[in-house]
Amino acid sequence: MSALIKGRWLYINLMTLGLSTVFFWWWQQTTQKDMASETKWIPDYYLTNATLSQYNENGELFSNISALRFTHIQEFNSTDMVKPRFNIYLRDADTAWFGKADEGLILDSGAQINLSGNALVTNGPDLSSPLTLTTQSLRLFPKQNYAVSDDKVTLTGKYSHLTGTGMQLTLDTQRLLFLHQVKGTQSAPRN
Repeated sequence: MSALIKGRWLYINLMTLGLSTVFFWWWQQTTQKDMASETKWIPDYYLTNATLSQYNENGELFSNISALRFTHIQEFNSTDMVKPRFNIYLRDADTAWFGKADEGLILDSGAQINLSGNALVTNGPDLSSPLTLTTQSLRLFPKQNYAVSDDKVTLTGKYSHLTGTGMQLTLDTQRLLFLHQVKGTQSAPRN
């Protein structure tokens, strides 16, 4: 009888040890996942009230971006901006585009600029065909002279006012394509 009791206790002890080991492994994995999800990315540098200028291969000024604050995160190769304002100078078209937003994000060393919150882009003083775009979210590709939005966009021209959802704009040719739900008005110039 004592051998039977010893055999049961040995079985119970082995089961308890096995369950404890599995529980400890599961708890350790869960804790590591929680710690990894709570990791905060620390900026490697930041600038306040600064202007970044980019030049093309010929040494000509290509763009200026000013912001109240730039915060660079090396792990993502990105720079967050607060209240960005920018100028993009188009060499071939001899025009410039200006813009601003509440927030921005520079990706791939300026290859893509994401603007969010009251984004405005305009060719400003172009007297022949002035355009002003407003939206909540806009992606700019300065080197391709291209802008895209998936949100509602309002276009105000010299004699027209259009709204639509989703937009593609080629900056140098001012070719604009609204994708959905386009509404507009056009007025004739006064003589």
